[in-house]
Amino acid sequence: MPADDGTEPIADEELLYRRIPAAWYDPDVDPSVALDAFRPRKDDVTGLSICRAKYKSAEEAAASERPGKIYFIAVLRAGDLRRCGMEVVPRPLEGDPGHAEISSLNYRRRRDKNVIEWKKLLAHDLALRVEGPFPS
Repeated sequence: MPADDGTEPIADEELLYRRIPAAWYDPDVDPSVALDAFRPRKDDVTGLSICRAKYKSAEEAAASERPGKIYFIAVLRAGDLRRCGMEVVPRPLEGDPGHAEISSLNYRRRRDKNVIEWKKLLAHDLALRVEGPFPS
């Protein structure tokens, strides 16, 4: 039986969370998440960070060290991402076994045609729902 330490493979049916700053999601204006919520930043060297729902609640995943900030959580299903060609891998961190990454979305590839399409899919089609807002 595999250990539940975050290194076990991510199953297709597993739910994943992506923390979204309130500036990139306003359900009163648009029910879709802004594309920037899935844009790899300079520190996304190995992939775009996500959280495995089996390790954290949406509220825990939204927590931040930045007091006063408001976040939402986009809920995704691993198999949906894979069916669109994205690789989802476990990347546990010390104290955070639920950390994972969409390794296909990394800073080096941020301008690739596939990455641009994947950002659109994530923002408009693949998010099962958006939860929150959650204050940090």
